[in-house]
Amino acid sequence: MSLNTHHIIEIKEKGITKYIPKELAHCNPTEFKDIARLLFNWQSGSISYGDFRVQAIYVLLKLKKGKRKINELEIDIAFSNIERVSVLMDSFFQITDTLDKRIKLNITDNPVPFVKPVFLRIHGPKPRLTNTNFGQYEDASNSYHMYYRTHDTKYLYLLFATYYQDPRRYNNDQTESKATYFKKTIDFANVFSFFLFFEAFQNYVTSSKVMWEGNVIDLSILFSKVDESEKSELPGLGTKSLAFQIAESGVFGNLRELRSDKLWEVLLRLYDIRKRDLDNKAEQERNAKKNA
Repeated sequence: MSLNTHHIIEIKEKGITKYIPKELAHCNPTEFKDIARLLFNWQSGSISYGDFRVQAIYVLLKLKKGKRKINELEIDIAFSNIERVSVLMDSFFQITDTLDKRIKLNITDNPVPFVKPVFLRIHGPKPRLTNTNFGQYEDASNSYHMYYRTHDTKYLYLLFATYYQDPRRYNNDQTESKATYFKKTIDFANVFSFFLFFEAFQNYVTSSKVMWEGNVIDLSILFSKVDESEKSELPGLGTKSLAFQIAESGVFGNLRELRSDKLWEVLLRLYDIRKRDLDNKAEQERNAKKNA
C-alpha cells in the first residue's frame, strides 16, 4: 500500500498503522461491497453524509461499535476522534464549487466477478464488459436510465440479471425471472456494487479516449452532435432507438444479429462510421471555403 492509493494513519506510541483507501477503485472486494451498501443508503436518504463518513471509517478500519460514544475509536488510538478521521472519506468524491458530491468511479475491474446463490456459481462480465454482447448493453442501458428516472431498485436487479448469465445464450425474456431470483438469494451490496461498475463503464465510453490495438480511440464522438442544429440520438448508446437505427442500416445484419454481436465490435465499427462522417464533413467545409 502507498500514499498514492491509501491514507495512512499511524499511532507510533501504540505501534499501530491503519490504511484507508482513497477511493472505491482502491478498495478490496469486501471493502467495495461494504462501502457500496453505505453509498446506497446515503443516496437513498437513509443516512446523512456525515453518518456515511463515520460508518465507512468503522468499516474500513474494521472497528466494532461498542457502548462508548460514536466519536471514540473502539481500538485504543490516542488521538482518536472518529468524526475527525471520517473527513478522509471526502477523497472518495469529486466535490464541486456548489458542494455537490460525485463518486469517483475510476473502476476497471468488476468488483463482483461472480455470485453464489444457493448452490450455484454465476460469473459476471470481465473488465470493460469485453466478454458481453450488444444486446446486453442495450437492455442494461435501459435499466440503468430507468433506475435514475424512478429510483426503483427493481431496475438495479434487472441490470444485474442482464449480465449475470451466459452472454452466448443471453435471452432478455428470462431477465425478469432471474432478477426476482437474485433478489431472494444474493446480498443487495453485490447488486449496487455492480451498478457502480456499470456506471463507471458508461462514463468511460461516453467521455474517454481509450486504447485499442495501440491506437487512441475517442469514443466520445459517438455521443456528440455533428452540428448545433442536429438533435442528438446518442445520449446512451444502448437505447433501443439506436439499435433499430443500426439494424436498419444493415451494417451489422438484422436486429437479432446486431444484439448477438460482441459489444466492442459494435462500438468500434460505430466509431469508424462516425469518424468518416466527421472527416467528410470537415473536407466539405474546407472545399467550400476554397471555392468561396
